[in-house]
Amino acid sequence: MVNKRNVRVDVLIPSSFSAETPHIREKTLRIGMVARYLAAFRIETLIIYPEELENPMYENAEYIKLIMDYLNTAPYLRKKLFPFSRKLRYVGILPPLNIPTHPEEPTINVHHFREGLVVRSDTYSIIEAGLSKQIKISKKLKKRSKVIVEVEPVNGKPRFRVYSRRKAEVYSGFKTTIVLEKLDEIVRSYDLKIATSRLGLDVRSVWKKLEEDLGRCSRVCIVFGASKRGLYEIAKLHGIDLEKTFNYILNTFPNQGVKTIRTEEAIAYTLSILNLITP
Repeated sequence: MVNKRNVRVDVLIPSSFSAETPHIREKTLRIGMVARYLAAFRIETLIIYPEELENPMYENAEYIKLIMDYLNTAPYLRKKLFPFSRKLRYVGILPPLNIPTHPEEPTINVHHFREGLVVRSDTYSIIEAGLSKQIKISKKLKKRSKVIVEVEPVNGKPRFRVYSRRKAEVYSGFKTTIVLEKLDEIVRSYDLKIATSRLGLDVRSVWKKLEEDLGRCSRVCIVFGASKRGLYEIAKLHGIDLEKTFNYILNTFPNQGVKTIRTEEAIAYTLSILNLITP
């Protein structure tokens, strides 16, 4: 079983991400690859923030959220939660997240966790969890809510325990939310705020202190810029001082051999590096 991190880590990306991609197939693929990077790192929440406050590109942000929510839903539940939409016509090209709660087989003979959906709620609840039969429990749960089902074989029979996604220790993917506020307002409540920029400090120069700070914190955010604007430029548009807003402004890929690094590349590089020192 792969548990959640001891430290909650959220990632912020701009609402303009992938907007410049002309074809929906490539756009879907770019978003899907970011989902893989976030799930591999065990991110808790993806927050989509506006690059420009006056032009928040909400429709594009909604599309990012749609793809992310789809991928974070177990395959056997998707038809119940996502009606047919042409916006999803290329999701078949995306690699699955393969997180611990998305098992590939409908088995009850091995101890494991799986995502479930409450399909009926009365004095009892009925849960669809991709097994041969739906699960009935005596507790009343909110209809159409997602839960985590623990399947444990005992004396040849399955025993089921049901947890909320928040209380389950197993990592069950990340949620995606759109927050149309200034960056300083979004990140205010975090213990440790990390911005990424090619103009930032070489991550190697603060490695030990960063590791110590990550070990002391309970909530961390990592913020990425856009394809055409870095975070210093976005901060100016938001009317904020980047250096006063964040604890660290890091260059996680110093001496880059290309003119610009795409947002999805920056996410992959940064999370790979921070994974080494994040509890």
